[in-house]
Amino acid sequence: MSEALLQKHALAEFRAWTTKSPLRTKPRITQLLNQGSGHTTMLVTANSDTGHDSFVLRYRTHQSSSLGLCFKQEVACMELAQAKGLAPEVVWLDEECQSMVIEFLQEPGPVSREELANLTKSIHRLPPEMPTLNLQHQIEHYWQIAHERGNSASNLVSPSEPALGAAIKALETELPVTCHNDLTPPNIRRRNRDVVAIDWEYAATGSPHFEVATLCAGWPSMNTQSLALAILGERFSKPLLHIATHLYAALNWNWHLAAGETFEGEQSPKNLIQRLAANL
Repeated sequence: MSEALLQKHALAEFRAWTTKSPLRTKPRITQLLNQGSGHTTMLVTANSDTGHDSFVLRYRTHQSSSLGLCFKQEVACMELAQAKGLAPEVVWLDEECQSMVIEFLQEPGPVSREELANLTKSIHRLPPEMPTLNLQHQIEHYWQIAHERGNSASNLVSPSEPALGAAIKALETELPVTCHNDLTPPNIRRRNRDVVAIDWEYAATGSPHFEVATLCAGWPSMNTQSLALAILGERFSKPLLHIATHLYAALNWNWHLAAGETFEGEQSPKNLIQRLAANL
């Protein structure tokens, strides 16, 4: 289904939206919010019995399937998180079209280390009911997609690198928890005084140190060890954090190339593997 038809279908279903107050007018799209590698989001507004309400219409792009994202898994994890106030409320869902309408939440403004740590810890306390994040499979999948895009093998992190397998085994020694795996600044919103997470498409059960590594990569201005300690407490392991950080960098390299993006600078797959191996 084309993007225009996806939008039309979602708006036409507005009477089935589970809004807090019944909508009095058909919603209309007022702004493109984001058009990324995984999905497109649009700001939607409508009149209700209580005033002028805003929502977010989000639907998957064709490319999201090639990046290995599972819509049903995302929705299931969002429902777990929503029950604890950690995710936006879903007001309409179409699993076949992989579309959803959620409550609109404002960007948070400044976010403190304590707020990020508390949000992450709350996510980790959710029941670990999601499938386990298979890091080896993810690296292999991104390698395949990036290779099909025309990237040479020498420009990709090879999934057969021994250092990758050793790093993954090291992280598998941890007790797995529910992880968001993409707590970057664009995916943090504020509801009243609380911060919540959006875009749960990479959520899975997995390594808390890997979660922290992805988080720290998205917030480079924050002290990595201080943030890790605030989240992990007595579970914190400096060696595991270093392993997770370099493993994430290797996986992220293949992901960007699979998504059709490029890297600038002196980084290379060889350097990434050398740094990972040095921390094992």
